[in-house]
Amino acid sequence: MESRVIIFLVLSLIIIAAFPYFLTRMGIQAPESITEQSSKQDVKPNTNKNNAANSFQNGTATTFPTEGIASSTSLVLQPDQIQPLETLKVIESDLYRVVLSSRGGTIKEWQLKKYTSADAKGVEQPVQLVPPAGAELPLAITLPEDLSYQDQSYAFDATTLQLDKNSPTGKVVMTASLPDGRSITKEIVFHNDQYQADITIQTEGLGSGYRLLLGSNFGITDWENTMGGKVGPISMIDGKVVTEHPEQTTVTYEKGATWFGLNDRYFMSVLIPRPDEARSSPDVVAPAPTVSVQGISEHEFLTSIRIPGNQRKASFTLYAGPKEYDRLVSYRQYLEESIDFGWFIYGSWLPVRLVAKPLFYVLRFIYGLTQNYGFSIILLTILLKLLLHPITKKSLVSMKQMAALQPKVTQIRDKWANNKEKMNKELMNLYRDTGINPLGGCMPILLQMPIFIALFNILYITIDLKNAPFVFWITDLSAKDPYYVLPIVMGATMIIQQMTQPSTMDPTQAKIMMFMPVIYTFFFLTFPSGLVLYWLVNNVLSIAQQYWINKQAPAST
Repeated sequence: MESRVIIFLVLSLIIIAAFPYFLTRMGIQAPESITEQSSKQDVKPNTNKNNAANSFQNGTATTFPTEGIASSTSLVLQPDQIQPLETLKVIESDLYRVVLSSRGGTIKEWQLKKYTSADAKGVEQPVQLVPPAGAELPLAITLPEDLSYQDQSYAFDATTLQLDKNSPTGKVVMTASLPDGRSITKEIVFHNDQYQADITIQTEGLGSGYRLLLGSNFGITDWENTMGGKVGPISMIDGKVVTEHPEQTTVTYEKGATWFGLNDRYFMSVLIPRPDEARSSPDVVAPAPTVSVQGISEHEFLTSIRIPGNQRKASFTLYAGPKEYDRLVSYRQYLEESIDFGWFIYGSWLPVRLVAKPLFYVLRFIYGLTQNYGFSIILLTILLKLLLHPITKKSLVSMKQMAALQPKVTQIRDKWANNKEKMNKELMNLYRDTGINPLGGCMPILLQMPIFIALFNILYITIDLKNAPFVFWITDLSAKDPYYVLPIVMGATMIIQQMTQPSTMDPTQAKIMMFMPVIYTFFFLTFPSGLVLYWLVNNVLSIAQQYWINKQAPAST
């Protein structure tokens, strides 16, 4: 039995802790500050990793230094090299701040006001969903016959759009026209109380259709925390969640796309086509749009949708914000499936998911009473301990009985060391005569594993704990304890727990097990403090439970 305990603990350590520490990191530059009207432009080389013909360049007016240049040297820009003046429009709401650019009619910034993350200097800043180094900006449009159209200048009213309770919605209309009569009009309706924009695109003269880009890495803020689900592209295809990660290639879905986008642990951007509004006239039935997921690099992906030429009007709902469960459910498009409650190692498992969702509802119900997720975690842990007490009691009693029987087990092993068959037979006879099940201590632990994994997923991947304070120095239960108090105390409780539990191990195995609290403490140093709090409370309750069982059920041989 002791070997099974060791295997269980080591496996649980690998599953819970070791996986994320072998992932590579990607540095992200800090976003540049902007104003509503840009007046400067830096001439930069094309940085589009997809080798597209055009990429976005910052700024508007082209200037060149004169010092150090010989008088005989001249630099002349051709007319097609001169970029038009870039105009920016700001949309302010209670939930977000969006900046639109006239260059390509794109989204240049999408900041979330209620969520923050630490920058390189440790200063908390609003979460920015549009990466500053992305190859493509959201809502860019490309034409198969004219790649230069992607940077076409759009005309719109640059006045800041302020949304509030009195003005819950606001519309922005952007239009790009060419001398040959072709035109694109983007109509975007923003909502004050939703991370949502309703987009309608109307075209004239685009016989070959166009491709609407959601943007590269739009919605991805963290590549490091991939445990609990995949970071990158995510789509709902034929009623199933698909997380393709193509590398330097493109995956295309000809039909069946309910929505598509990009996501990480806490945030996502999703484009939801509205096919009921896709007809340009009652007599024209538009074919199903084609969705593409393109791998630009290991940590950069681009998603887009192809609109055919006979569809002059296309409508979408854009969601760009946190993966708040209730908010996602309200769309009735199964966006909540992007939260993988059933994650376990490399896949999603139904038994874990079936346990996790009820626990998630209970946790939020308790939060409704306490208004503090730290106390809610403590109360949920106590509740689980009470519910699992019969199973845990059976396991601890069995371990105590096995510890009391250990001298006889050792005697049989020593006596029949050279005859394995006889030794196993004598051990089985001993267990049968005493009525002790040698697996009685392990099976209850294994039965509790789906509950443990489910609770781990809830505390690790749900955004409810992000920026949620507990007490004193714990101001964010989704972040590590800045002073490492919780993981150190947790490690101490693990040592006490080992000392109170009965052991059937030999001295060598016991020494190995003494290192487990140290290893667990080391890995838990950077774990979310909410998860460490659960483990700490669970250890304290287990110590009290073991003490009570020792008092109530003395071992007998």
